[in-house]
Formats: sequence, structure tokens, C-alpha cells
Amino acid sequence: MKKLSYILFSFISLLLATASCSGLEEENPVIQTPTKLVLNTPATANQYVDLGYDKDAGTVNFTCSQADYGFAASANYYMQVSLDESFSNFEELATSYTSCNMNVKANEIAEAVCKLRGIKSEETYTDEPARKVFFRVRSQILKYEDTSILSNVVAMEKVKGYFALRLPGYIYLVGAPEGWSGPSEDNKGHYGDWKLFESDNAIGSKVYFGEFDIPAGKFQFRFYTALTGWDKDSYGIQEADAPLDIAMTNGIYDGKIVKGKGSYQIPDWPGGKVKITVNMSNDSKMTVKFEKVG
Repeated sequence: MKKLSYILFSFISLLLATASCSGLEEENPVIQTPTKLVLNTPATANQYVDLGYDKDAGTVNFTCSQADYGFAASANYYMQVSLDESFSNFEELATSYTSCNMNVKANEIAEAVCKLRGIKSEETYTDEPARKVFFRVRSQILKYEDTSILSNVVAMEKVKGYFALRLPGYIYLVGAPEGWSGPSEDNKGHYGDWKLFESDNAIGSKVYFGEFDIPAGKFQFRFYTALTGWDKDSYGIQEADAPLDIAMTNGIYDGKIVKGKGSYQIPDWPGGKVKITVNMSNDSKMTVKFEKVG
């Protein structure tokens, strides 16, 4: 009896699967060129919205209709931001959404506002009152560009921004070449010329690059991730506070870097430029590379 029931169940499942596949073939949906996409005015459009209230998790909710593709297509939605209603200049946010109900990241909106204002760095940022910000959404099916369509424009009347640009991270070279001035906030200006930066297209990578002219006999230094004093944020060749001699082979040195105060040292350094790469992306296997330039 159990065996008969199993056979019947399997037969019914096969019929259902066949019918389902057959139905898909008969429907054979054709994508139409969309002509209409409606972005609804948010419920918070006239309220004061502080984008910096929760910088990590804050969102602003938007909803829209589905574009008229001719069937219930699975599309991606991309939010665009502008400071003028004509959208003569705009930013498309990094995160895409697969639902018409979108909780748009507040920090991405704030970053877009900074870019649209022409802000390049924290030093050039000026605070401003809540302002009017315009939004529209773009819908597209996968990579089919001919399915892309823009919605109408809606405004949020009182949006308060903050400095939200994601800039390349950096670390500091501290040692004999710069005079062992001391990694403190008081020396922040001095260390402006002794930074190694992430690439613009690899922000957050924790891979830092720099090129420095190291005077003869001055190849002795380590690295600091912050200007918090001698002990807290120091990285070098070993944990102990003592330099270790290294040597370049064919103008290149590849080695480890660890949390500690041991400086890299080449006693007979003749002087010249050095390209430095510090890779701190893997906490358990950080590396440093020195390349003699020229």
C-alpha cells in the first residue's frame, strides 16, 4: 500500500511539473519597451529628515510602481539624487533594489549631496541647514539597457546632510626620514607629507601606497594607523621596540608587518626614492613591500 501511494505521488508530481513547464512555454512573455514608471511622494516628504541621525543603519523609504514591461518582470531599481529639479546634475546611488518598496540608505544620500555640492574633503566641508533634495528612480531588467526607464521627480523639503564622503584611508610613515617627530595630533600637519593612501577605486581595502625620497642613512621607520602616540597604533617588522636590518634583492624587499614598534632598517642605504606598499587587508597575514625607484 505504501509503495502504491509513493508511485501515485510521484506520478502526480511529474504531471504538475510538466504542466508548469508547458504553461511557461505557452506564455512566452515578451519584454515591452517601458513608457511609465511612477515614484510616489514619500510620507516624510515635508518632514525634517536628519541623514546623520543613524549614519550606519538609517534609511529613507521610497515606493514606486513597476514599469510597464508587459508582464510582472523582475527588475532592479536605482535611486538618483539631485539638488535641482531639472536633474542637470545628479548622482546615482551605489545600492540597487529588487523591490518597489525601497529603504534607501541615508548615508548614500548624504554622500551624494556632498558630491553634488562639490565637497572634496572634510576640510572643505561646511555645514548647512536642511535643504530641498530631489529624487527619481531608474528601473532596468538585468543588463538590458533598452529596458531602462526613469520615473518622475519627487522632492523632500527638509533634508539635513553631513560630511559623508568615503575617502581613501591612509596610514603614516614615522621614523628617521621625517625626523621622528612623534605620532601625535599636534604633529598632524607635519605628517601630511608622510601618508600612504588606499587607491581611489579600492576604498576600504586596507592596502596603502606611497612613494618617498629617503635620504642616505635614514632608512629606519615603521608605520602608524593613527596619531595616538608612540604605543597604541604602531606597526613594524616585530613587536619589540628595536629596529631590524633588512636587505633588498634586485631593488625589492617583501616581508611581514605586525602590530609592534620594530622599525625596518637598511644601514647602508645610499639614498633615493622608494615605493612602499603596505597590505593590512588580512589581520593574520599583513605584508609590506619596498621597491627602489630609478
